[in-house]
Amino acid sequence: QCNFVVDGHIMSSVHLICGFMGTGKTTIARRLAMQMNAVRLTHDEFMADLYGNDIPESEFRAKWDKVDKLIWNLAEQIVCAGGNVILDYGFWSRESRRKAAERAKIFCDNITFHQVECDFETAKRRLRERDAGRLDEEAFNALAKKYEPIDTDERFDVIYYRNV
Repeated sequence: QCNFVVDGHIMSSVHLICGFMGTGKTTIARRLAMQMNAVRLTHDEFMADLYGNDIPESEFRAKWDKVDKLIWNLAEQIVCAGGNVILDYGFWSRESRRKAAERAKIFCDNITFHQVECDFETAKRRLRERDAGRLDEEAFNALAKKYEPIDTDERFDVIYYRNV
C-alpha cells in the first residue's frame, strides 16, 4: 500500500472508466486527466502503439495480457509517486470491475469508478463515424448483450455520466 498522504488526506487516486463502446469513455477520461492532473492509461493506445491496429486474433490475448500488466505496473508507480491515474478500460462486467478494484486496492485506497452511458443507437453512430463506417452491427449487438453496467449492489464509489 503506498497511498500518498498530505495533512492526513489521501492525495493519490485511481479512477476506473466504465462503459460500452462509443459511449464517450475516452472523452471523459481525457477531461478528468486535465482536471485532476492525472495520467490516463488505455489498452487501445498501447496496443496500437506497440503492435499496430491489425493484430491477428491468435496473438491478441497474449499481447493484451502483456499490455494489461504494463498498465497496472505503471498505475502503481504513478500512485506511489503521489500521482493520480485514470484507467480508460471499459470494465464491461461485474467480474472485471471486482478484479480491478481488488488490484487497485493493493496500492491505493482512493478509488472511484466512472460509469459513462448513452443509448446504443448513439454509440453505434459514434463508432461508425470514428471507424470510417467499418462497424459490424451484428458484432456490436452481440457485444452489447454482454455489457453489464455498474449495479448499486457492487458497492463502489461511482460517478455517472450520461450522453457525453
